[in-house]
Amino acid sequence: MRNYEIVFLVHPDQSDQTSSIISRLDNLVKESGGNVHRSENIGNRKLAYPIQDQFKASYGLLNIECNQETIDEIKNSFKFNDSIIRNLVLSAKKSHSDPSALLQQTKEDNEKDSYQEAREEVNKKVDQGAQAASVGKTETTEQKQEEKLEEKIDASPEEEKKESE
Repeated sequence: MRNYEIVFLVHPDQSDQTSSIISRLDNLVKESGGNVHRSENIGNRKLAYPIQDQFKASYGLLNIECNQETIDEIKNSFKFNDSIIRNLVLSAKKSHSDPSALLQQTKEDNEKDSYQEAREEVNKKVDQGAQAASVGKTETTEQKQEEKLEEKIDASPEEEKKESE
């Protein structure tokens, strides 16, 4: 038996099928007497270039040990599955069971995205608070100006009476 690394891309509209495809492949390898060393649902990632007018895809990764017949069966299943837009089957010298660099990078990117989203929300709230404070200040200055005008208006009839006497 040989070691293989399999990477496949699932159409973004059907990305929920990625985990079911991985489990199906796991079962296929185990039934044929092989071993699954690593199976990862990496999730949605941006593609380097558009594939079938899609800019994102859901990635799946498997490191397995099996015979050639099983690999042929896996390749055949990829060929007839419309949700898989790309696949790559590589022969590996040894098996890998540690998390892939792609999965780690995806997790870091997701953390950065969530941090940036949280930071943007805080900035929005700060901006809204500053706008509300400036609106409040303008209202108070406008109120003061109105009060002064009212005082002048109220004072002017009294002054007129004094002048007429």
